[in-house]
Amino acid sequence: MKYILIFLTSLVCLMVVAQPMTTKKEVYCDKTERMISELRSQDYQEQPIWLGKEPDSKTPNYTLFVNQETKSWTIIQFNKELACVLGAGQGYSTITKKSYT
Repeated sequence: MKYILIFLTSLVCLMVVAQPMTTKKEVYCDKTERMISELRSQDYQEQPIWLGKEPDSKTPNYTLFVNQETKSWTIIQFNKELACVLGAGQGYSTITKKSYT
C-alpha cells in the first residue's frame, strides 16, 4: 500500500509539472522605423541576421539583430507601423550554419 501511495503522489506531481501555463510580460514597443534605426545605431551596432514569419503572414514579422563583436542581441516582432522587443541580452552561440527554408 505504501508503494502505491508513493506512486500515485509522484504521478500527480508529474501531471502538475507537465501542464502548460501562460504569463504576461511587459515589452518595449516603438515605431518600426525608429526601432530598427536605434538597433543599427552607434549605441548598439546590431545587424539583422535572421527573419521569421508566421504561417499566415506573407512577409517576415520577426527578426533577430546581433552585434558579433559585443555579442549583444535583440529579437523583435514587427509590422509596418509598430515593433516590439521580445527579448534582448548579451552573449549568444551559433548552433548551426545550415540554411532552413
